[in-house]
Amino acid sequence: MRRSLLLASISALFALPFATNAQSSRPATRPSSERIAMAAPAAATAPARLACSGKFVGQVLTAAGKPLTGATVLVDGSRFPVITNSEGRYIIEEPVYRGQVIHIAAAGYVERDVTLTTCESPIVELELAEGTRIKRTGKRAGQIVRLGQ
Repeated sequence: MRRSLLLASISALFALPFATNAQSSRPATRPSSERIAMAAPAAATAPARLACSGKFVGQVLTAAGKPLTGATVLVDGSRFPVITNSEGRYIIEEPVYRGQVIHIAAAGYVERDVTLTTCESPIVELELAEGTRIKRTGKRAGQIVRLGQ
């Protein structure tokens, strides 16, 4: 008798976890107000792509109107910066969308952000940062001698 009681209690202990798992595998019936949404709602409007002919071209100049060579141009959301050439021009080959911001920076100059609204080539002028001095003559003319704060 003890033996049968012991076997019954052990079998009940092992059967209990399986019974609770079987019960929890059924879908819960909850009111729709308590259900959790699994997918994020779609964005109301997708960003509009500018109808540029393949490449987006622009130019960076100094405050004096001279081309700025070596300025860094980065479109927000992109991982690939573009460097201006000897004429201060840059070419962005990635798709460009209306409302995107282009971040332009160069050593010794004040950084500038430009919001894109059209496919026209933006001509951006950067001003020298306060305290920056550029060597005007000699072997190293055009180089930054002192960087501003």
